[in-house]
Amino acid sequence: MKKFLALVLATVMTLALGACGQTPAGTEATAATTTKTESTAAGTTASGGHVFGYTCMDLTNPFHIAMRDAMKAAVEANGDTLISVDGKADQSKQNDAIEDLITQGIEVLFLNPVDSQSVQPALEACAKAGIPVVNVDSAVADQSLVATFIASNNVAAGRQCGEEIVKKYPDGANICVIENPLADSVVDRVAGLEEAIKGTNCKIVDRKSIATMDAVLGTAEDMLQANSDIDVFWGLNDDVSLIILGAIESAGRTKDIAVYSVDGSPSGKTSVADGGLYATAAQSPVALGEKAVACAYDLISGKTVDKEYSLDTTLVTPDNVSTMNPSEWG
Repeated sequence: MKKFLALVLATVMTLALGACGQTPAGTEATAATTTKTESTAAGTTASGGHVFGYTCMDLTNPFHIAMRDAMKAAVEANGDTLISVDGKADQSKQNDAIEDLITQGIEVLFLNPVDSQSVQPALEACAKAGIPVVNVDSAVADQSLVATFIASNNVAAGRQCGEEIVKKYPDGANICVIENPLADSVVDRVAGLEEAIKGTNCKIVDRKSIATMDAVLGTAEDMLQANSDIDVFWGLNDDVSLIILGAIESAGRTKDIAVYSVDGSPSGKTSVADGGLYATAAQSPVALGEKAVACAYDLISGKTVDKEYSLDTTLVTPDNVSTMNPSEWG
């Protein structure tokens, strides 16, 4: 069991190091030091191509990496440039990085905010510079300052988890939740979960908030120690839920506790197939990234886009995981 936990933690650290160590020169940078690319104030490179900016809350997250890669592929297929910046789970750093992206001449910003409220100054800076914002995955608080919001139906994803919990535990279940109230997408997932279990004998008995991945293990261990009668543990995404699963295994409580999640990442689906996670509501960062790029080109060409786009999710369980490809998102 300790070996499993070590493997999970090693995987998370590898992902983090990999994201930082595979930075193409001139296309990706940290929030603290944004690398400048060859661009003009008009938002075009010397060769005449368009320049786009992308920043997310945490570029060590495989979901955000997959979304970035989908955007990059779509943009570069047109001979254009994507400048990518890691928000580093710090909104002040992300705001500074967005200011830097503006000076680099981006025409459209793809934004996944660290904090839906505190991103406001950066949104105002984009508006002042005449740069449309395509808000992806997690909403900003002030939607009047974005051209469109594109996300998975996160309420539905949480609801799917809750409905499956009620189905699996018709006589009731005690649920522990690890969430992040700063991320609008996670708030929506929890709202969907709560909606599905309302009026049933399933109830949330403990909930804790985290803002960084290094807080997950200790939080999960504390909650396991404080709650001897947990039936279900729900994590805000697959990375978090896999660490929760490792803590449960180390505590010798795998027969008593089922872990539910949201993402449908390759590692999440593989875990479901192997009898680890019980379920994960699958979304597609690739579809989100491609839709965001399509909207950006529409905006550049003067076309109208919808104010909001909501993409479907699918619950992955032991009953249907064999019909899916674990190596693919969604």
